[in-house]
Amino acid sequence: MMAWVSSVRSALRRMLRGPDVDVVLAFIAFAALLIDPLVSHQVKELTPLAAGLALVTAVPLVLRRRYPLGVLVSVVPLLLACLAVFHPDRAAAGVVVLLVFTVGLRGHRSRALVVGALMAPAVVAGVLVTSRRLGSDSVAEAVAYLALILGALAAGDAVRARQELVRVLAGEEERERAALAQHRFDEQRLRYAHELHDVVGHALVAINVRASAAAHLARREQPASPLAALEEIAATSAEALGELRAALKGLRSDDSDGAPLRPPGAGLTDLGDLIAGVKGAGLTVELEMAAAPTTVPPAIGHAAYRIVQEGLTNVLRHSTAMQALVRIGRDEDGLLVEVLDDGQARPAASAGGGHGLLGMRERAAALGGTCEAGQVPRGGWRVRARIPIRGKEP
Repeated sequence: MMAWVSSVRSALRRMLRGPDVDVVLAFIAFAALLIDPLVSHQVKELTPLAAGLALVTAVPLVLRRRYPLGVLVSVVPLLLACLAVFHPDRAAAGVVVLLVFTVGLRGHRSRALVVGALMAPAVVAGVLVTSRRLGSDSVAEAVAYLALILGALAAGDAVRARQELVRVLAGEEERERAALAQHRFDEQRLRYAHELHDVVGHALVAINVRASAAAHLARREQPASPLAALEEIAATSAEALGELRAALKGLRSDDSDGAPLRPPGAGLTDLGDLIAGVKGAGLTVELEMAAAPTTVPPAIGHAAYRIVQEGLTNVLRHSTAMQALVRIGRDEDGLLVEVLDDGQARPAASAGGGHGLLGMRERAAALGGTCEAGQVPRGGWRVRARIPIRGKEP
């Protein structure tokens, strides 16, 4: 009992704090119930009983949005009593229209249809039975009331459906934005993995090749002084390569907390420096440049540079070749990149399982191109990529 009194007090405080739409509607309904029979000349004067019935009928409207079905069920019998005592026909129909609309808006669709089907005829029958103007006009008015009440029910249901559709579309839009953000993040993370693999992997392979060669020469000519240091360099760089592959594997599968770095701007004009560095590792490379670097968009030039870099790195790592050929050409609407060597695969190369070939394919595919790698009939290995140029620059 005390809890109920406390809830009533808090509800009254909320009502008194500021204007509320439902409170205003309750006052309007109370006034309409009293004014309607006077204006329509159904009664000459109002009695205290009529005023009390109007007040009791209007007060529950304050809770119509919170308890729509309960308010409708409780108000309809009170409206029938008002119709029997002082005949507020139009005002009663208006109150029912408001409540039925609220039930259609707030309630379940099937429940709203059942309630409307039951309440609308009851109210119309009450208007017919209590009306003092029985006749054809009264019947037509009752039919109009019935259509109005059922229309309010349909309108409430339509508004409810539209609001639900708006909520669903808003949720779908939010999910699409989240998916797009995740997709962009994944693309950046993959680009970071490619850059890390190409830049650090290429450098470590070159270090490993040089250190191994130096250790081999020192073992034959100067076995005392530089041998231990050179072998340590070779072992350390080989271990770093293994750690790099493990880190890339985790980066490709797990979320990264840090923001991905932007790729360096290396392009076709930097191939000379790249080839010079590879020559220092013991691999002779010939460059055939049939495409002007200035005519190639930066993004495509950067991808071509990385494909060449990874192709030469694979030659150093997995092939016995001492010579390689790099070709950069053009067709009608694309850039052609080719890396060839004349060596044989080392026996340990098949056990590697790095991400180099996959990275080259992903780089080309990101720009709408293709990349293939495999053995050539006369021996050796070839990497061939084609990247469209028209409309592919971001």
